[in-house]
Amino acid sequence: MFSLLQAHRAGADSGAALPTVFRSLERWGARHQRGQLSLYAAPAGTGKSALGLTVALKSGVSVLYLSADSDSHVQTSRTISILTGASLDESREWVRSQTWPAEVGETLGQNLFFRFDFTPSPTMDDVEAAVACYVEIYGEAPHLIVVDNVTNIRGTTQANAEDPFSGLESIMDYLHSMARETGAHVLGLHHTTAAHNDSSKPIPLSGVKGQISRVPALILTLHKAGEKLLGVSVVKNRNGRSDASGGLTVELEADLSRMAISDPKFSAPQWASQQR
Repeated sequence: MFSLLQAHRAGADSGAALPTVFRSLERWGARHQRGQLSLYAAPAGTGKSALGLTVALKSGVSVLYLSADSDSHVQTSRTISILTGASLDESREWVRSQTWPAEVGETLGQNLFFRFDFTPSPTMDDVEAAVACYVEIYGEAPHLIVVDNVTNIRGTTQANAEDPFSGLESIMDYLHSMARETGAHVLGLHHTTAAHNDSSKPIPLSGVKGQISRVPALILTLHKAGEKLLGVSVVKNRNGRSDASGGLTVELEADLSRMAISDPKFSAPQWASQQR
């Protein structure tokens, strides 16, 4: 529920792109626009949570991160590594012992408008309550809402409660409506089909698990393109170029032992068919 002033603020910047984190993706028009829903789909362990968290932390906007898939220890460790460049081993030890260097505490303290919610199996009502709490605290909705993972959300009906993988289309419709109503960009993280679980090649739009590609304005699929390369394919994009086959691919440099993901230093994005 929003006051008239809050409603005006929530919708004032709808359609505006969030600050750029990866210029190699922006060149193809792959932007995270407020009031829209996007989806990152990838096999487990590929780096979709790392990419989503990096975008959330480095975009510099207010964020509500719904971390149903990972607990506070995991996400705090990842956050420290992304923000400081420390290895995940170092970050995990600092979190375990609660004795990190002073500069780490100062860095974490600077992210005042970044909030995590660690409810493990939230219903859509739980998600709505988390957003309402954020609005209550800050007076407006966050600019970015991350849902990690979409399949962790449980529907409000008994049928959905009994089958954790049912109702994905209705959940996507709900997240789309949330983006429209709050003016936030909503980013959902999701899995791919079993046929792509070990993929080292670009994953097509048809590889998105549950075929929930109707609603999102932007869909990126991720694969391991090399030892320290994360392949990101733009398979749907209402605001720029895309290729449903996965052929429009950017290879980001990725050292997941340090949660470090960055644009390639000397190359521009190309069609995958030209790269291979």
